[in-house]
Amino acid sequence: MSGSSPSSARALPRDIAELKALAELQPELASAAQLQISLIETVRRVQGRLTTPWIDATTEELTARLAKGQSLLSFDQILFEWNDVRLLIRQIADILRRHDAIDADGVIALHNVGRAADLPERMHAWFDGIPSPDVEMLDEVLVWAARPYVQRTAEVLQQRVNFDGWGRRTCPVCAAEPDFSVITPAAERQLVCSRCLVRWAFAATDCPYCGNHDRSTITSMATPDGVYRVMICQPCGRYIKALDARKSARPLLPYADPIVTLPLDAAVMKRQGK
Repeated sequence: MSGSSPSSARALPRDIAELKALAELQPELASAAQLQISLIETVRRVQGRLTTPWIDATTEELTARLAKGQSLLSFDQILFEWNDVRLLIRQIADILRRHDAIDADGVIALHNVGRAADLPERMHAWFDGIPSPDVEMLDEVLVWAARPYVQRTAEVLQQRVNFDGWGRRTCPVCAAEPDFSVITPAAERQLVCSRCLVRWAFAATDCPYCGNHDRSTITSMATPDGVYRVMICQPCGRYIKALDARKSARPLLPYADPIVTLPLDAAVMKRQGK
């Protein structure tokens, strides 16, 4: 008898269950869904072992930083276990290779980064927004390798301070850009950090990448059921997808929804002639 029983399916984390269902319903997305599942499972094995980090700052100090427009987290505050980070980089590279996302030379280059003595310095530069164009997919790999640690630290900070009034284009915790968003039942928009998955309120019709607020130069598209939308900024050419909580039967799944909405990416690329 093939397939999972209803009870075993219910035991799966919700995002993984969603991705497995997606792979069955839309075979053209099965490869991307399976890749994402492998990455999620690899990262969560590390995340489950982490201790709760201590943030050496008072709530008043954290609130004051936000009021000045300063993000809360510095690289030195993240308690990386470097042996585990190195292993994660190798495992993530191997997953990408298994799913044909990189070639043999690419996986060797990523393994070399993971073994190198300067990995902490290289990851620090990545955290500060300095791209790594010399190694294919390195920035994406570092996102996944750092996520257990960055996300756990972000969870601690969220318990200490709220982000009301932040309203900026980058994350209040780690200063990264958003890569998804949520339209709330009150028709407000929250951006979702691409690195630590923190959410914060942002103007509903402004571009979160260049700040453009001329609505005549911002266009939108939606799925037929209206559950997902995408906002495209003409001046900078970038776009951001959103789950519309007013029409969705479930909350945002930040690991699953970027894969569920890959057809929207394709539609935007076609519209932009790419």
